[in-house]
Amino acid sequence: MKKNVLFVSPTFYQLPLTENIIKKHQYLDEVANVTVLAFSNQKIAFQESKTNFYLSKKVNSRILNYLKILLISYFQIPKLINKHNVEIVTFQDPITSFIGVYKIKKNFRNIKIVLESHGDFINTLELEKNLIFPAVYRKLFLKMASYTINKADILRAVSSSTEEQALSFDPSKRVVRFPAWVDFEIFSKVQASRSDEKDFKILFIGSVTDRKKPHLIVEAINKIKNKDIKLYVVGPTPNENYLSQLKELVHNYDLEDQVLFTGSVDRNSVMDHYADTNLMILPSVSEGLARVIFESQATACPVLVTDAPGMGDIVIDGQTGYIFESDNLESLTNKIQEIINNYNDAVYVGNNAKDFILSNYSADNFKFSFKKLFDTV
Repeated sequence: MKKNVLFVSPTFYQLPLTENIIKKHQYLDEVANVTVLAFSNQKIAFQESKTNFYLSKKVNSRILNYLKILLISYFQIPKLINKHNVEIVTFQDPITSFIGVYKIKKNFRNIKIVLESHGDFINTLELEKNLIFPAVYRKLFLKMASYTINKADILRAVSSSTEEQALSFDPSKRVVRFPAWVDFEIFSKVQASRSDEKDFKILFIGSVTDRKKPHLIVEAINKIKNKDIKLYVVGPTPNENYLSQLKELVHNYDLEDQVLFTGSVDRNSVMDHYADTNLMILPSVSEGLARVIFESQATACPVLVTDAPGMGDIVIDGQTGYIFESDNLESLTNKIQEIINNYNDAVYVGNNAKDFILSNYSADNFKFSFKKLFDTV
């Protein structure tokens, strides 16, 4: 018999729901009766497939969203537990779950708690620009995470690094590890048109923030001095000050013809970018296990990532991708030049990565991993 599960998350859901999200929940609906409490651009409650969605309006500030979900958790979680006879509550990170975990432990002692870790939940906000008194936030987050991890019945990590970080708070906790949802099937069908005969296209995809460090790619391109290189910066810009600084850097290096900013794009456009990209670079200093790495590999697009903890779970240097030293411009520059000079090898690495991903990860694996988790919690 399927269990009744409530997912609580600071995730933003685009409306109408994308085909990707609908497909994800169709898989989840096969193993549980699912309810979701999260964010969108409006306050709304509805059902899609068999999943019940309760979405609150998101605000622009990341800190305010953290505070908002804490407040929503206090009032909404008890109501949804009673309304949907919830047996398991899954929280997406140890920080925003603090109030929810407290309420459940106080009022619903029979309900099981699954606590997920999708990234570096302690250092992520501290790395954001314009954050006042980051050390104060860090101390607070450490206390909140310590409480929620201690009270959880089981932990779910998406990578070895997120597992290690969570267990540092309580080494006795049970942990299951499997990555976030990626629709490998649709990305694997992308018809690649990349080559090394014309422009060499580099793709950065993700939030355009200092934590993701796209400026490091701009610095590397300036050092290489190759007019055939084109960098596409694709993704939302939660920090307008950082975007302005990045564009000023491009201007100062006279790289306007080589660096293009697209902003956020839809899923079809993302796949178009993967199709003709020669190299996807993710210079982040802090990641759990970025979904864009899986997506790139599923299209056979070569990837270059930092040696940040967790990256090595799926990127083996020279076999399923390439790795450079985190926050090291010289290391990044040399690696880009090496890949350009030996692009036939990079194509082989990209194809090898695709085979690896499709052999070891799938939507069915995602579904059955959750089923096993819900059955054993």
